[in-house]
Amino acid sequence: MPVSKERFAQGLTADEFQARMTRNQERYEANLAAAAAIITDDDRRAFGARPLSIVAIAEDWCTDVIHFLPVVVALSREVPSINLRIFLRDENPDLIDQYLNQGKYRSIPVFVLYDADWNELGHFIERPAAMTEAMARESRRFAMEHPELPGINRSYENMPEETRNAVRANSSRWRWETMDQWNRVFLDELRAIVEGNASAEAAGE
Repeated sequence: MPVSKERFAQGLTADEFQARMTRNQERYEANLAAAAAIITDDDRRAFGARPLSIVAIAEDWCTDVIHFLPVVVALSREVPSINLRIFLRDENPDLIDQYLNQGKYRSIPVFVLYDADWNELGHFIERPAAMTEAMARESRRFAMEHPELPGINRSYENMPEETRNAVRANSSRWRWETMDQWNRVFLDELRAIVEGNASAEAAGE
């Protein structure tokens, strides 16, 4: 069941979401500035070719939200024809349950794109698949370079707290050092949803 126009209007604006944040504000604001810098004129043309409404499902405690929501917020500020509304996952279970990751996980962020006639163009969940694969490679590299850490080869949940903290710190370092790269991949994947539908629409004319 798609989000109705009436329900969409009840969502938070980007400014309202930011005003309600209770954590990660500094990182969010830094990412917002970085995201604005990667948006190109080609992006503006591609996303601005027709009206576009975007539903975002998010929470401020989620690292992937803090990483990727700023890209969509920056895009909505650069492209006047984009209308963005943000829904808090934990307050809107009926929305997130329509877009479960692998059919079972309430992963966020979720972005759902609608055209002017309120047709769903597509959706995006959590992070680019290529990034998930790269994160796994980085975790393996870190484990091989630090065999002295107790339990480093156990699953994350079963590691001693000291080792978990070290793994978490390395993952965070890697994520933010490569942020611009993954922002670009993410933006290209959103753009493929929009351009793919535009091409199909043109072919049907």
